[in-house]
Amino acid sequence: MSKGEHAVRRIADNIAWQRFWLSAIALKRALDCKTPFDFKAVAKSGPTLLVGEGNFSFSVALSSLLGSATSNITATTFQPTNEYSDTTSQNARVLRSRGVRTMAGVDATNLSQWFGRRRFDLIVFQFPNVGSRNPRYGRNPNHILVRRFLKSAAAHLSGEGQVAITVVNSSHYDGAFDMDGAAERNNYALPVAYPFRFSDYVGYTHVKTKDDGVGAVDESDEFVTYVFRLKERIGHKWITP
Repeated sequence: MSKGEHAVRRIADNIAWQRFWLSAIALKRALDCKTPFDFKAVAKSGPTLLVGEGNFSFSVALSSLLGSATSNITATTFQPTNEYSDTTSQNARVLRSRGVRTMAGVDATNLSQWFGRRRFDLIVFQFPNVGSRNPRYGRNPNHILVRRFLKSAAAHLSGEGQVAITVVNSSHYDGAFDMDGAAERNNYALPVAYPFRFSDYVGYTHVKTKDDGVGAVDESDEFVTYVFRLKERIGHKWITP
């Protein structure tokens, strides 16, 4: 093979690799269900804890669907009240007027500090993100956050309790969070993946960990809700009817 032919072959190989890499980046989690997880139905049936709620807009949107069952919800933020934006404070007032309990300064990785032995049918963490890419213990910090959250949540699940975590549906996020690995590490069955649609929750506007009012997700993104149950309460991969 001449030098010219070798150069052409190398360029072709590089193009092929780039196309493969770009297609890999575009891969999304294979969803187990075609319809979204029914937060409303589960929250209506029993006590529900929302953590890392940021500006409380998901809590407000969900509570508007529950009617008299709003008292089932406890909505929490990691930020203390003195760091609340005007929007967060207003949403907190709306929630309290509906009978929802709100709490500030709650660390999702240490729930027993605030909830003792209290248990919930559903514990929700929407779009967890530590706001850093610096590795911790050789892993992505978001994986560490999810792993610690699942460990903490396990002590507060009722007999049929579930944990729901929503993230962007892309190979980047799947690799960063490694939901399957976090589940295995904490004795959960492999999570079931559902699509998530912002349009189902009117007024829900997610913001970054550091709430500067800028959206943390793009409207063109696709989203997935991972739902977890403890292995000791279920023997195989499952799908809630």
